[in-house]
Amino acid sequence: MNYPNLPKWQLIAVPAVSIALAIFYFGKYYVVDELIYANYQIEALQGDLQVALDQLAAERSRSTVAEREADVVRRANALLRASERKRQDEISGLQADLEFYRRLGGANGSQAPLSVHHIELQATQSPRVYRIIFSLTQNLRWAAEISGQIQLGIDGIRNGAAEYLTNEQLLAESVEPLNFKFKHFQQLERLITLPEGFEASRLTVQLKSSSLRTPVEQSVEWQDLFTQVIADPPADEIPES
Repeated sequence: MNYPNLPKWQLIAVPAVSIALAIFYFGKYYVVDELIYANYQIEALQGDLQVALDQLAAERSRSTVAEREADVVRRANALLRASERKRQDEISGLQADLEFYRRLGGANGSQAPLSVHHIELQATQSPRVYRIIFSLTQNLRWAAEISGQIQLGIDGIRNGAAEYLTNEQLLAESVEPLNFKFKHFQQLERLITLPEGFEASRLTVQLKSSSLRTPVEQSVEWQDLFTQVIADPPADEIPES
């Protein structure tokens, strides 16, 4: 076949147009479909993402509510424990008061006119200085006022040898004598000082009075003195009338 003689630009333009038309139809029927499918996938992924975000927000909301509920439960438990401790302290206080008045009135069967009801030891800022607190009671059956002296004694060890300390070593020379005088009960408090290197093991409180035939004596282990010991009543003693 003989082609007519065409200009050069037509010889180039005709193939270019053909290629452009081919690309156009390819893009129209293939690439466009791919773009539509890709857009569909993007929309689906965006929907899944939104669902996931909604679920995450719901979970966070539930977690916040659960944390608040747990916090409320913890606070309620703390209040219950505090209330229980308070009630136990009140019961212990009432029991101690009851025991005190029973001893005071002789309702526990003891006929002792004088007894060491309570002994307590408190540490101070100085490692060798302690505050000793003890309560004395007299049976209400003996209505007369009673007076006398208190002698403290501490057993212990110093430099590997046993040693016994008395008021002279424990109390400062400037303090008043350790005396008692009361009708029903009395609480006394003093500071005592242990010598350097002395390891205490036992405290003895001795009550001397002209109203008693023999002194009243109560001994307590040293470590027990830090737990507010309620001393047992001494043996029955009949005062001299």
